[in-house]
Amino acid sequence: MGSHLLAAALVALVITPDAAPTDCRSAAAGYSAALASVTEALRAYEASLSASRGRNQCATEFDDLDAAHLNYEDAVAEYHRACPLLPQGPR
Repeated sequence: MGSHLLAAALVALVITPDAAPTDCRSAAAGYSAALASVTEALRAYEASLSASRGRNQCATEFDDLDAAHLNYEDAVAEYHRACPLLPQGPR
């Protein structure tokens, strides 16, 4: 989950509202929303597992996490399409 937070921070550094086209800003916002949804769904699934004590399969929460992950994949693809990175040389 920490890598998702790092990715969100990198998105914030790469995209500046003044310089980014509208499509890219929209894609970045969609990515951030999808990331938040995955995080929320993961927490709900974790809470369900902890509370179930082996009495509940937590299928609903897992389905929600799966759907959030699919949305995240779409958001990543859209971000890559709308926000192509410029090639950078070594520093």
